[in-house]
Amino acid sequence: MPHLKGVSSTHGASDYLRLAREAETAEQRGHFAQRGLEAAATSGDEEEAELELLLLRQLYLSQLESHRLRDAADTAARMVELGRMPDLAHHDMSRAWAALGDAPRAIAAQRLAARSAPPDRRSFQFWALANLLHQQGDTDGALGALAKAERWSREDRPLLVGHRAWIELEAGHAVADIGEVVSRLESSRAGKGIGRLILGMLCYEMGDARAAAVHLRAFLRRNAAIDAAKALSLREELRIARTVLAKLESD
Repeated sequence: MPHLKGVSSTHGASDYLRLAREAETAEQRGHFAQRGLEAAATSGDEEEAELELLLLRQLYLSQLESHRLRDAADTAARMVELGRMPDLAHHDMSRAWAALGDAPRAIAAQRLAARSAPPDRRSFQFWALANLLHQQGDTDGALGALAKAERWSREDRPLLVGHRAWIELEAGHAVADIGEVVSRLESSRAGKGIGRLILGMLCYEMGDARAAAVHLRAFLRRNAAIDAAKALSLREELRIARTVLAKLESD
């Protein structure tokens, strides 16, 4: 990894993007992203101009990593203004507002992400909206967003069905074939990531304390050494896992 002062001034925007992605610290990432943005602005090369969104995103990530959350929101707004890949820009804006604790703005930005997403990302963006609404206690809104996510889903369907079952059980509703829902999520790729939290909460709502604890511990272990930006994005999920696991271990 080159020192900040040891980088040639002849680098183009794409070189700075690579350096930003390889950066070991938030300071380095932000430095190289800013240099890349300056190079793109003075280049006049249309291909390099297309790198602006990717460079802004590296700047945004450096600000999340260093907990400069208001700066991250401002950078996300610049990403939105570019009009390129609008769903990703709105999603990053939503992440910034969520990290700042502004749930209404986070939800509003995520709604725009879902509405502007191309078909191959629509399922994810509607699930992200459902997740925010669920965290705010809006059961009907979360279920409605999940229904739209399922309509566009491919490989992530077991995760979406599992999340819907969690919300239904939490609301006191019966869920048909709940054992099959759990089994399909456990055997899917999605069951290894955020699916572990959903599996843990499904088992908790079903009264299976032992299985719930196993899944929640696995979720926490998997995310024990994540970077600062991801930790901010998963802050509420990690809080839920720790709170429920503590309750299970105290019973």
